[in-house]
Amino acid sequence: MASDNAVLTQREIDALLSADVSQLDADTIVAMPPPARKDGGRRVKPYDFRHPEKLSKEQLRGLQIIQQGVAGSMAANFSARLRAPVESRLSALERGIYEEYVSQLGTQSVVIIIDMSPLQGYAVTAFGLDVAFGIIDRLLGGKGKRAPRVLNRDLTDIEIALIRHIGMDVARSLIEPWARIVELTPDVSELALGPQVMHAIPPSEFVITAWYEIRLAEQTGGISLCFPLTILEQILPKLTGQSLFDNRPARKAKEDERVREEQVLPMSVLLRAILGSARVPAVDLARLEPGDIIVLDREIDEPLRLMVGNCERFAGVPGTHGRRLALQVTGMVDDDGWVRPFEDVANG
Repeated sequence: MASDNAVLTQREIDALLSADVSQLDADTIVAMPPPARKDGGRRVKPYDFRHPEKLSKEQLRGLQIIQQGVAGSMAANFSARLRAPVESRLSALERGIYEEYVSQLGTQSVVIIIDMSPLQGYAVTAFGLDVAFGIIDRLLGGKGKRAPRVLNRDLTDIEIALIRHIGMDVARSLIEPWARIVELTPDVSELALGPQVMHAIPPSEFVITAWYEIRLAEQTGGISLCFPLTILEQILPKLTGQSLFDNRPARKAKEDERVREEQVLPMSVLLRAILGSARVPAVDLARLEPGDIIVLDREIDEPLRLMVGNCERFAGVPGTHGRRLALQVTGMVDDDGWVRPFEDVANG
C-alpha cells in the first residue's frame, strides 16, 4: 500500500497526462477524499481587510435610528423651503471606504462638505444634478420638474447660491436627530460639482453612508450622507440603544425654541397709536384753514388705542421720550373693545 506521503515520479506524471480518461469506466475512477481539517472542525469566518468591522451591530442599529430621524427632518425642511410636499426615507445604510463612495457619485452630481462642529471632522452630502435642477426650478417659481437638456451645462452663480441653501437645509436636518448624542452646529464648508473634494476625507478612510430617497413633484431622486470613522469614533459609546433613549431630547422644548427663534424674533410688526377719529363733511374739510379745530371722539383722559397691524390690542398714555413722541402701554383691549389695565388682566 502506498504511503500517504508518496511522491509521484516524472514518468508516472507523464503517464497520467497521456492516459485516455474517456476509456475508463465509473468503477475505475476513485474519488479523492477531501483533506482532513486541521482546525478541529471549527468554522472559519472570512475577513475583508478593505471593509473591516469597525462598528458593532448595536452601534449600527443606533446610527440607523438617528438617520431615519434625519430623513423625516430633511423632508420637513425641504417642504418649508420649496412650499411643496416632499417625501424622504432612508433606503440604505452601507459600510465601505470613501474611495468607493466617491466612485458611485459620478460626474453629474453636486457634492457638499459639511463641517460637523463641535465634532472634529467633515461629513459629505451629495445628490445628482437632476435633483439639483428640480429644486432650482421649484425655487424659481416652476413645478419642480427638470428638462434632460439642462444636465449638460454647469450651474450658474445664482443656482450655486440656491443649492448652498439646500445644503444648509441638509445640514440643519442633522441637528435634532443627532441631539440625542451630541449638540451639533453644522455648517456648509464647501460646494463642488462632481467628486472633486476627495481631500475632505482620505480615500482609504472607513465610512458609513446613508442613502435617502427624495420624492418631489412626482420626481424621485437620491441624496447621500457620508460620515467618516474619525467622526463616528467620537460618538461610538453613545450609539447604543439605551443611550439613545436616555438622551432623547424633549421635543416640545425644541419645537418651542425653534418657533421662537425662527418665526417670532425676526418678525417686524407695524404699531400705530390712534389719537381719535372724527366725521367731517367734505364741504367743511375743503374750507379748513390754519387755526381751525377738529373735535375728536375721544376724551382727553381716555387712553389711546394701540393698533397691532389692523387690530386694537393695547392701550396707553401719550408722552415723550427724549426728543421723541412715545406711548406708555398701560392695558389691553379685549374682544369687546373695552380697555383692561394690566392689573386686572393679571388678576383674572
